[in-house]
Amino acid sequence: MENAVVVNVLRGEGYRYCQTNLAEAGIYYKYYQEGFHIVMAVDLSGGNRFSVQQYRSMEEHAMDLFYHPQGRLGDFPDGFPVYHVEMLTLLIGGDSEVERKLCAECRNVWVYQPQSGRLLIYENQPGDFFGLRRALEQGAGGGGWAGTSRQGAGTGGWRETPRQSAGGGGWTETSRQGAGAAYASAQNTAKNRLGILWKNIRAEYVTIALVAVNVITYLVLEWLGDTTNGFFMAEHGAMYPDFIRINHEWWRIITAGFLHFGAVHLVNNMVILYCMGSRLERVTGHLKYFLIYLVSLIGAGMLSYGMMLRTGDYAVSAGASGAIFGVIGGFLWIVILHRGRFEQITTRGIVMMIVLTIYYGFSSAGIDNWGHIGGLLAGFAATVILYHRNRQKY
Repeated sequence: MENAVVVNVLRGEGYRYCQTNLAEAGIYYKYYQEGFHIVMAVDLSGGNRFSVQQYRSMEEHAMDLFYHPQGRLGDFPDGFPVYHVEMLTLLIGGDSEVERKLCAECRNVWVYQPQSGRLLIYENQPGDFFGLRRALEQGAGGGGWAGTSRQGAGTGGWRETPRQSAGGGGWTETSRQGAGAAYASAQNTAKNRLGILWKNIRAEYVTIALVAVNVITYLVLEWLGDTTNGFFMAEHGAMYPDFIRINHEWWRIITAGFLHFGAVHLVNNMVILYCMGSRLERVTGHLKYFLIYLVSLIGAGMLSYGMMLRTGDYAVSAGASGAIFGVIGGFLWIVILHRGRFEQITTRGIVMMIVLTIYYGFSSAGIDNWGHIGGLLAGFAATVILYHRNRQKY
């Protein structure tokens, strides 16, 4: 990446160049408050084209370098802690189709057009990156004028807010749109936001479906009776050892995972399921995610059933928490596979969450701890088998 304006701006802001084996990109960094700010400048003007998957592999490579800089970053002193890495990608010129796709599906991506000196920021992207936007605008203007546009993540047109100045004259002018243009711009913005929403739904529809099934099941049972009553729940599919041991009703292992004791139990589980499940589904894909969830659900029910038989401490068991622990276990493997960090989640952070949750369960009454552990182990094992990190090199 050789663009004089961008290089001068970055160096003026205190960024240093990092030599890597990424031929398509130049990486600039600065150490700030026990972490790094990184700018990956990707030159598309030479006709470089790559997929979202290839870009994410490049991003992962860059992030990994700065989370583990000792011995890999020549001038970085030993013993300095690195707790966070913030990264911005700057696409320079090139193919508008590649730009739109990356900006729509990835985060922290800006576009710089060297011909016009314009910085383009999509509406779903951050408006600034530690003051770099202003520096790029001023640097691109070269003392005359600099423009910044924001675009929706879909295929709608640009909604521009050009800013002009006459240098020392000190006057500014902001373009104003007529009522018709403003209405059209609002329509484009609404379409773009609907497009982003639809993409998110498509990316995590299995998680959304699982949440919907749990909520609908709860509402139906609450209408039929009392979901906080153990006898009522056992009558409608909750797991109780004797139903399986004597009546061989093994289907209860699965149905119990979609029943909840009251609204609080349901809401707590569904919030965690959506937050963690949607992430895991985006990484592993829909089918693998569903298999991981199903295996976790069965693993949780089987260990819970087995431990009740062994201890003689029988109870009516229900809830999605065992499968949710499996989702967390799956994400633990993904973080480990990506060398300790993935999407702002670290191995240390997720292990601490697991330990604290299990400790809380064992120190509290009425929680199926063995179901949680069974789901965690089953989900971890299933993800190890089903998910393999992309090792494509650039």
